[in-house]
Parts: sequence; C-alpha cells; structure tokens
Amino acid sequence: MPIINKKSLATVAGLTSIFLAITINGALSANQQKTPPPKVAPQYPVVSVTSVAAISQRAEVTAYGEVKSRNQLALTSQVSGQITYLSDKFLTGNTFKKGELLAEIEPIVYQQALANAQANLADAELALAQEQLNSRQAEEEWQQSGLASEQASDLVLRKPQLAVAKAKYAMSLKEVEKAQYDLAQTKLRAPFDALVVSKQVQVGSNVQTGTTLADLYDISLFEVALPLSAQQWQLLPKTINDSQQITAIEVQLTDESTQQQWPAVVDRVEQHIDSQSRQRSLVAVVKQPIALAQPLFPGSFVKANIHGEQIEQLWQLPASALVDSNTVWQVNDDGLLDYLSINVMFSQNNAVYVQPIDKNVTSKTVNIVNRPLASYLKNMKVEAKVEELL
Repeated sequence: MPIINKKSLATVAGLTSIFLAITINGALSANQQKTPPPKVAPQYPVVSVTSVAAISQRAEVTAYGEVKSRNQLALTSQVSGQITYLSDKFLTGNTFKKGELLAEIEPIVYQQALANAQANLADAELALAQEQLNSRQAEEEWQQSGLASEQASDLVLRKPQLAVAKAKYAMSLKEVEKAQYDLAQTKLRAPFDALVVSKQVQVGSNVQTGTTLADLYDISLFEVALPLSAQQWQLLPKTINDSQQITAIEVQLTDESTQQQWPAVVDRVEQHIDSQSRQRSLVAVVKQPIALAQPLFPGSFVKANIHGEQIEQLWQLPASALVDSNTVWQVNDDGLLDYLSINVMFSQNNAVYVQPIDKNVTSKTVNIVNRPLASYLKNMKVEAKVEELL
C-alpha cells in the first residue's frame, strides 16, 4: 500500500481551498447580478415662493423733486448812489420780515430832486390858478361886449392857455411823485418774508440802477415739482383736476438721507409735458417751512409719497420677485417653472403691487418665486417652498 507523504496532502488541501473559493465567489457574483439596485428618489431644486391671491389696496405714488422757494428774487437797486447803511442781519443765511430795512443808499441827491419838483409844482399850481382866473375874466368880458350872440374863439376865451397850465401842473405833480418814489427807493426793504441766499454789496459800494444787491428767497411758501409718468397719473384720486378739492390730497415728503418727513398739500398740476423727461408735474407746497420743528430747507432733494385711488385685483409681492419690469416666475400646479406677465402698478415700503396681464389668474392662489435666478428655464422641475418675505 503506497504511503502518502505530508507534502502530497498539503498540495491536495491547497487545491481544494482554491476550488472552494472560486465556487463561493461565483455563487456570490451570481446572487449580486440577480438583486436589483435600490431606487433613489430624484432631487429637484428648492425654490422660495410666495403664495399670492388678489387683494384691494390704496395706491401710493412715489416721485422725487427739489424743494424751491415759490418766489426767488434777485434784489436790484432802482436808483444810483453809494451804499451808506447795511443792516447787521444783512448776511447770507439770515431772514427778514416783509418791509424790514436791508440797506440804504445816500439820499441827498434824491431829497434835492424832490425839493425841486415840489417847487416846480408850486409854480405850476400858481400858474394854473392865474390862468383859471384869466379864463373866467375873458368869459365875462365877452359876455359884456355885446357879442354874446356870436361864438367866441377858444383863443379869446383863453382855453388853450388854460389847457397848457393844466398840463404843466399835471406834469409837475408827476415829477413830485417820481421824486418821492426815487427817494423811497434809497431805502431797500424786504419785499416779502425773505431768506438772504447771497449778498453782493458792502457799505461804501457804488451801485447803479439795476445793480443786483442780493438774492432773496420767499420763506412763507416752498414748493416741489413732482414729475409723474402717465401710469402714475392714472393712480391719483379723481379729484386731482378739481381745484376745489385738490388741496385735500395728502403728500408726505421725506429726505432719504436723514429720514426726516414733512406733510405737504397739492397746490396745482402743470398743464404741459416737459420736453426732456416727457412727464407732467404735480406741484406740492409746504407753508412756513423754515419755522417748522424740523425745518425744510430750499435745495433739499426729497421723495414724495402721494396717496392715490383704491385699486382692485392686486398681488402684493416682494420687490425681489421681479425678473424685469413686466415679468415674474411662477411655479405651476405640476411643479414646473413658467413665465407670468404682469404690470407693476406701484411700490410701497418693501413690496410691489402688480396686476397679471391674464385677468383669469387673479381668481386663484398662485406661487410666485421670491428670488429668481438667471439659470431658471421654462418647464424646469422644482420643489416649491412657501416663504413669506413681506
């Protein structure tokens, strides 16, 4: 009987192990091929949306303009001479009451002119009285001459001489009035409650007729012209063209740099379209603006909020929802992105109020994308997440 040594047994055992490993591997591979891979749910981009439904809201029209004094005057001298007096307050930034003395021009020349005119008037008055007496005497002498039945000539009755005397008297009277006016103009007074914006003269300055002495702003009434588009005019109250009710329209002026606010009222509407902006302006006014607790200064650039009509069928959206001035993205019932055409009616605070072009859409709730991205495509599948941003 052959003897099997240890080396042979080891060889057989090794071959057997290799065979078993190959067999087991094959079986495992066969099982893996028969088992289907687990299904993975598709992942879609999550978009933030606002669910909107039609509401009613009072329109608010926003416009911008510069505050100006209604009356801006370049104060000029009406007479010539040397400045002999300036008020201590006659400095830029100071204010004057109407009629308050600003400056004075040397009056001696005009006082003399007035005295001469008054002397001439006295002479003319005397000459007129004398000629009136002569005219009456001529009339009486003609009646006593026995020629009363005949028509006397005007020259005989001294009518031309009387007319000349009257004309000279009237001229002398006007000369006195002119001299009084010139003398009064040597005292320069504030024509209205005024703010001194600039000053061009000093004591000792020689001025001529028409010389500008200062620039004055009327501080009793400031106004701001607010250019509006044709669409904005449509949002204003219907009383905008009623002169009796126009002042009831409320306007709030705001300085956006300081957040200070001032109430104003509508004063008038301009009846022309600006050739550059192609817009028509609404003019609002503020009375006694310098005397307010928070003074309103001329030159301020302000935002105006004007209360308008009550508008129906509006959507309130965050301003970030706009793709452009007439488009937003919506997520439809199938979870697909789609364009929606809208008209922006007005904005208020951080919201915009729009109307969809398709009026049928306002009868239901719609999901509008809050923050549209440039990568969005029409019919792109997304997952809508309602997030109210207002």
